[in-house]
Amino acid sequence: MSKGILGYTLGVYGIIGFLVAFFGSRAFAVLNPSIVVVQGEVHFHHFWYGLGMVTLSGWLGISFNRARLLRTYALIFGLGAGLIGDEIGLFLTFGNYQSELTTDFFVGVIGFIVLVPMFLQYKTIFRKDTTHEGWNERLVHLGVALFGISTIFFAIKAWTPAVLLAALGVVVVIASFEAAKAGVLAGLAAGSFLAAGNFLLLYYTDPLTSLLGGESLPPDLGLTLDQLALLLALVAAIISLLIGIAGGALLGLVFSAVRNRYMRNYSLQTRGITFGIVLWAVYAAFSASLSDYGSLLVSLSVILALAASLAYGYLLGSLFLRFRRKTSAMTPDTNRTATNQTFPQS
Repeated sequence: MSKGILGYTLGVYGIIGFLVAFFGSRAFAVLNPSIVVVQGEVHFHHFWYGLGMVTLSGWLGISFNRARLLRTYALIFGLGAGLIGDEIGLFLTFGNYQSELTTDFFVGVIGFIVLVPMFLQYKTIFRKDTTHEGWNERLVHLGVALFGISTIFFAIKAWTPAVLLAALGVVVVIASFEAAKAGVLAGLAAGSFLAAGNFLLLYYTDPLTSLLGGESLPPDLGLTLDQLALLLALVAAIISLLIGIAGGALLGLVFSAVRNRYMRNYSLQTRGITFGIVLWAVYAAFSASLSDYGSLLVSLSVILALAASLAYGYLLGSLFLRFRRKTSAMTPDTNRTATNQTFPQS
């Protein structure tokens, strides 16, 4: 019986007391907002009653530990905790009973009540699950967490951190696939090359002059033409690097799906270079529509893209096998141990 009281029943009594006091006091305060207990100039909040109940039940549980009274102590403790929780926002904000901190406190307490017993009861299973999971699964968890955190910034319309966190979460999830890991590294190298090339290209070819058509910048912009050109080059470099990483991961998955559908008699490096040439051809066809930015700029960007595509394809083919999941091929003799035995002749 003592095991039932100490192990299970007390927690149930405490939770019931907490929920009854929390929702009961909140309903009473909402339905009767003008009823308060005042002694002179002192306003007695039920927060103090709850604090007294928690203190009293704790002291009684220590000083008069009787099995037949433990349920009563647990119920008093839960009721006091519920009264404290109802006015925790008022206490923390010094006067705002409708503070959202009360809701946060309630959610935190319920989460604690649910999770802690689960951890205590299933700690061995939980430890095995978390220590034996692979890095790919951990990357998926991290990516989902980053994407979930980004929704907070979307809700408050902080678009820049929201988009960055969401994009980073997607990249991390994609990187959990073996093929995408090679694509991320190859894309990082190609993206870095593109970032440096585009920075130099945009900064020194000065495409803003042709785009503005000889017109000057608005005076309220607060930037000179050189400063704007530098800013444009930096933005282009950052975008090139991000596209290289994210696009490299996605294209790594594509390469994994199509690598055995063409040029099977050639090495992965050769197939990767061919894959990069196809990507460059698509980019070159798209660049033909950008002639308004100047033929020199377009020609140099196409040459730069060719070098980056070749580097990406070669690195993708070289790194692909290193990130594949290692599996051992089973043979009919795998589970048998060959032994040389000499049998005596009869």
